[in-house]
Amino acid sequence: MARATPQRSSDAPVDAIALLKQDHRTVEALFEEFEDADEQEQSQLAERICNMLSVHAQIEEEILYPAAKEALEGEDEEDLVHEAAVEHESAKDLIAKVEGMTPDDELFEATVKVLGEYVKHHVKEEENELFRALKKTDLDLKEMGSQLAERKYALMEEMGIEAEEPPAPQRKKSTARTKTRASSAKARQARAGSRSKSARNSGRAARH
Repeated sequence: MARATPQRSSDAPVDAIALLKQDHRTVEALFEEFEDADEQEQSQLAERICNMLSVHAQIEEEILYPAAKEALEGEDEEDLVHEAAVEHESAKDLIAKVEGMTPDDELFEATVKVLGEYVKHHVKEEENELFRALKKTDLDLKEMGSQLAERKYALMEEMGIEAEEPPAPQRKKSTARTKTRASSAKARQARAGSRSKSARNSGRAARH
């Protein structure tokens, strides 16, 4: 079977933190899709979640964390890197469990959901603590972003992972709400027009 070649959205330099945050949002959307998917879709989504998380963890461990250790000053800030690395190991254990399961397994859905909660916790700490600390250093985040992107796409190509990102569920909901509000507004206008027409007709009848 031929492996898919991931398509890069742009060759322009990408800030390292922006790239990693986009990865976080992509995986979060996949976990949300998993919750409402049928059994066949859940199997495909679980596979993609595990693949995307594995690639993401590898590029952070190979590029981000070593650079962060050198750039960050102080024991507390270095501990952020160590904690993130340990959390990766725990996430990998869960990923391995999911990869060894099928939707027929009793604990399949629960294991994917636990992985999702664990990843959510890791992402929150990474974005709120480690990424903020890195922004205050002299690291060239544009250069690192290019390195991360190059390694990411190379790994995805090796693994045959499609690069298309799923639509964000929140956007769908927002669009749906917008359509609902527009429909409600039209309905109110229609009712107002109907009342106005009835009033005019009543006025004519009274004059006659």
